[in-house]
Amino acid sequence: MVHRSPRRAALAGFGAAALASVAAARPAGAGAFDVLGLGPTGIAEVGARVARASDGSAAFYNPAGLAMGRGVHVEIAPELAVSSLHVQGRRADVADPFGIVITADGTVPLNSIFEDRIRVGIALYVPPSGALHLLVEPADTPQFPYFANRTQRLVIQPALAVRLASAVAIGAGVDVLGGVEGPADVRPGASGAPEPRIAVDATSRVSAHAGVRVDLSERVHLGATYRQEFNVPVFVATRAEIGGISLSADVAIHQALFDPHTFVLGAAFDLDRLELEVDVAYSVWSAYKGPALGVRAELPGALLTSEAPRDLFRDVVSVRAAASYGLDVGRRSEVLLRAGLGFEPTIVATAPQGTANFADGHKLFGGLGATLALRDVLPRTLRIGAGLGVTAVLDTTVEKPACTALPCPPGTVSGPDAQHPADDIPNPGYPRLESGGALWSGSLGVGVDL
Repeated sequence: MVHRSPRRAALAGFGAAALASVAAARPAGAGAFDVLGLGPTGIAEVGARVARASDGSAAFYNPAGLAMGRGVHVEIAPELAVSSLHVQGRRADVADPFGIVITADGTVPLNSIFEDRIRVGIALYVPPSGALHLLVEPADTPQFPYFANRTQRLVIQPALAVRLASAVAIGAGVDVLGGVEGPADVRPGASGAPEPRIAVDATSRVSAHAGVRVDLSERVHLGATYRQEFNVPVFVATRAEIGGISLSADVAIHQALFDPHTFVLGAAFDLDRLELEVDVAYSVWSAYKGPALGVRAELPGALLTSEAPRDLFRDVVSVRAAASYGLDVGRRSEVLLRAGLGFEPTIVATAPQGTANFADGHKLFGGLGATLALRDVLPRTLRIGAGLGVTAVLDTTVEKPACTALPCPPGTVSGPDAQHPADDIPNPGYPRLESGGALWSGSLGVGVDL
């Protein structure tokens, strides 16, 4: 019989659980981490962590980085966002701005050639509202699609990494979430009045993360990662028979909770107490059809449909840089000061939007924070971190052209009078859509090295 120490048994249990999650989980996207940041370190360093993260946060930033870590680490960090975004003179709040981030990582206790080569990790974002809180606005409502419905869902991201050589590692991870799909019926009840019957089933969605990490030396680290596009389709079909007349209406959002395909390259440099990193990301926002509802209704002798606008979004390249500097505090403690800056151009294309009112602008990212590591004070190393970040959306004005003659050209807006389409236009974004402001996020976390 093989006897294991309690610590080794705990490691084995953690490794088996994480491996099972990687094997069995079916994933979703990580919008909260993209919008708010991942814990105090991720917020302070504006997410520039692809070439350095080796703890549980690497499950999001770059799964391969897990293989370059050592030991077992756990961190819990509440996050809070405050919005000063505005569109058309009104404040644009972020729904469910509070959540809890939990990360953990550990080495799978194997022997022979696999010893210290396979590590697992997990990153969680737990909102208090439950697993999913979807809000849908009409397409003509002024709104920020970049922030909409990206912080309102449970995120579970297990990952596994393998160190192929002393300086080369690969890794992969998945996320977990479900969609909503199901029928609805309206039929006469016992009293003869119409009664609705709705049956909605959850449907799982699949996306994945993968990455590679190469340490050219002890001072130079390279990382590359890919995060797959994620979206949840929401579909409800309604059938009714009222007074012998059959009615039907289908409501669908084809890409709710959207996160784009994202490719990131990062390079980090270790200059003794100073660490620097620069990340460049390419995000495929052009595939996004927008958060608008699509409606198809059939009445006797009539078919009514709504057509979502197309080609409203574009691909973007963003740049983020971060630095950390270590200071000794006595013989048993250290403080890491952190800072980050970044830039991303607007995801909204320059083509006229028509009746849609999707607001966005060029974005500046900034962050500051610190981590206090207390060594030998407690039985285990304790880390206390704080981070404050901001996503500033530069003030932007989008002109909305009016339709002056029939048929109305694409991208224009019109009023109710077909003879004078430029009169009394009710669109809330006409004659120009104005937006800007900032989203602030902060986190205070506690971690321990087990």
